[in-house]
Amino acid sequence: MAKVTPMSPVALIHGKTRKNNKGYFYVTPFGDQKYRERPENYQQQRSPKQLWHTQSFVWAHQQIREIWQNPQARKQVEKDWKDAMRRDENGKLYKEAKGWKYALLQRQWKTEHPFEAWYEAYLQDIATKAAEKTASEQTSDYMLRHQIDILQAQINDLRSRLNNH
Repeated sequence: MAKVTPMSPVALIHGKTRKNNKGYFYVTPFGDQKYRERPENYQQQRSPKQLWHTQSFVWAHQQIREIWQNPQARKQVEKDWKDAMRRDENGKLYKEAKGWKYALLQRQWKTEHPFEAWYEAYLQDIATKAAEKTASEQTSDYMLRHQIDILQAQINDLRSRLNNH
């Protein structure tokens, strides 16, 4: 959300005024207020590593919510946090028990779901969805070309294996 800074009699606006705005306000070094439009597509194009981090983030938040609703579990986390001298396994110091527990939960999810195994399942899921879409009657040209690329990559892999024998 936009921030209003009362540096002068006229308040200056920084950032977006509404969630659905196409642009944002900013202030130049000379004190002039300007507006700039910017397409926000950076959140739509995520790398697999970002998706993996996001899933650990979501899982840890769900667990924290459950823990913080239970008073006994909350007291236990605070006791564990104090016993750990407010530090995690990497030696990072946390001001609150909630942040400490969140970091531990996120690390736990990442060890239970290593990136390589998760990425393999993610690619398999994408391939399954693509196969389902290409099997339907309403198939886009993009999906057909994508399926051709996948099959071509498999053919090339098989040919390289055959040549190596």
